Amino acid sequence: MTRKPLSRVGAVAALGLAAAVALTSCAAGAGGKPPKRESTGYELTTMTPAPTTEVDSISWNIFSGEPWTINPFTSADYAPNMVNSNMCETLLQQTPDFKIQPGLAKSWTNPDPLTWIYELRDDVRFWDGQPMTADDVAATMNHSLTDPTSFQHSMYFSVKSVTATGEHEVTVKLKTPNYLFHEQLASYAGVVMEKKYTEEHAKDLGTPSGGLMCTGPFKFGTWKQGDSITLERNDDYYNADLMPKTKQLKFTFLTDDTAITSALLSGQIDGAYAPPAAATSQLQASTEGTLSFGPAPLTVALFYTNPKGAMSDPAVRAALQKALDWKGIAKQAFGGIGAPTAMQTPPAAFGFAKAELEPLEKEFATTGEPDVAAAKKALEAAKPESLKQQIKMVVPQQNETQQLGVAVKAAADELGLDFKLTVVPANQYTNYLYDPATRGDTDILYTTFWPNVPNPLDWMQITAVTGGSFNSYGYTGIDDLFNQAVQTADEGERAKLTAEMERKLREDLLPMAPGIRQDNAVWQNKRITGAPAAFNYTFYPWGAHLGGTGK
Repeated sequence: MTRKPLSRVGAVAALGLAAAVALTSCAAGAGGKPPKRESTGYELTTMTPAPTTEVDSISWNIFSGEPWTINPFTSADYAPNMVNSNMCETLLQQTPDFKIQPGLAKSWTNPDPLTWIYELRDDVRFWDGQPMTADDVAATMNHSLTDPTSFQHSMYFSVKSVTATGEHEVTVKLKTPNYLFHEQLASYAGVVMEKKYTEEHAKDLGTPSGGLMCTGPFKFGTWKQGDSITLERNDDYYNADLMPKTKQLKFTFLTDDTAITSALLSGQIDGAYAPPAAATSQLQASTEGTLSFGPAPLTVALFYTNPKGAMSDPAVRAALQKALDWKGIAKQAFGGIGAPTAMQTPPAAFGFAKAELEPLEKEFATTGEPDVAAAKKALEAAKPESLKQQIKMVVPQQNETQQLGVAVKAAADELGLDFKLTVVPANQYTNYLYDPATRGDTDILYTTFWPNVPNPLDWMQITAVTGGSFNSYGYTGIDDLFNQAVQTADEGERAKLTAEMERKLREDLLPMAPGIRQDNAVWQNKRITGAPAAFNYTFYPWGAHLGGTGK
């Protein structure tokens, strides 16, 4: 129902897929304070230490490579969002501790279930000096409302109209109540760009030549295709609390794990989110910088896509999940950055439903260890025709994802299932996620999934409701509950419905089967600091926190 995050994809050296993967243990902490991961010995933090000095320039690598666009209307992955989040602001803002607060809208009212009125800040200017008006806001929102090619379009399914009702006031009228949509305005559903500039650059918005016109702490500078994107500090930025400490933020596009690690350790690149998992120990031991870890709304999952294949059989799904060594996969393939999970929604995205979902998380708690005997027992309930069908899985050509694929194949082989694993170039994998023609009769894909906003209903809207962009399976099991939940004003009742959906998704293991709740990792060399350690670099101006250490 909306644009969605893709799996992390990065070109790395291929694994020998014939070799077996040795999968060992990974344990995760629990409790009220940030857990310490036994496998890597780290604790979680929201922010890294604040900078003490300004710097002229900081280079930052985008692990998934060069974005094909930085147009917020069509941005749907790590690469464009990591850049755009520093330039284009939203009506509401997501904070590093997964809260939603005022952004370009300083306040709002909900006078009736079908009306939301947003009062805008009156001190905001675009980079060209023009004031932000209600017309700019309404025009940007109406683009997402009316253009089906916008990744935000499906989030507007309940919106009837968006109108400028004052110089600094915008009114949203709904067709049906929707208490999720309001929070989604902290994503690019609520992005604001200058109306005049957007109209003039309709054909090249977000390209190296077209650029953008937004209000954020950094402004678009230059885009040297194949090399880098450079942002310049917005010295006229209205928010003194987020005035950048660096004059320039330069993004590079290395995707090879070895090359990234070498560039980080040598100081060629100052920082990076999600550095190679295989280099975790090496980076932790280095005196050239600091590897920090923070909470994240990220889940590594198997993504079922074929309602006519063997995985449409609930017994086959249950058997494969029981046979998988998610504990070993978490350590060996993903560097121990995270822990096994049986919950669709990770804790960082519990949002308003935290009180209902935390007990469910404890109920569903898993060590992630395989139980082959139980898996074979579950498989006895499978339909004979299901056992005759070949199961096809596709993963991107990336170290951790190939190890994941090999582990899934090993579990399927042990159950006697006919399983075929295909590895495709990283830059082609996105097509399998979104293009039915490319996907064909593929049964299983991989994703590391994150939501637009820290709200479990957003997660479900995208992955498990009819029309969701990650519901290629066509799952309908929670449609009625979801529609009831988003129309329920009372948060407590909405949370109960959310927990009911979470339980249903766990029972069905559709359309996604969760395996690992991932943490976020960020590397900063010894001359810089300040980046949020929490996963918040897709919609929040995280680069504004960066600065120097004086070293």
